[in-house]
Amino acid sequence: MKTQSRFMDSVKSSYLVLVIALLGVFAFISAVLIAWPALAYIGSKLFN
Repeated sequence: MKTQSRFMDSVKSSYLVLVIALLGVFAFISAVLIAWPALAYIGSKLFN
């Protein structure tokens, strides 16, 4: 029973890490897409 419990804890923790990683990727992409017009404006002012 201990082995099964450890295995389920391992599966739960790896699932949690996967979900957090996917949410982090989604947050990063969303932040870049939301900030893109401001970044493009600042870049055009710096390089022109």
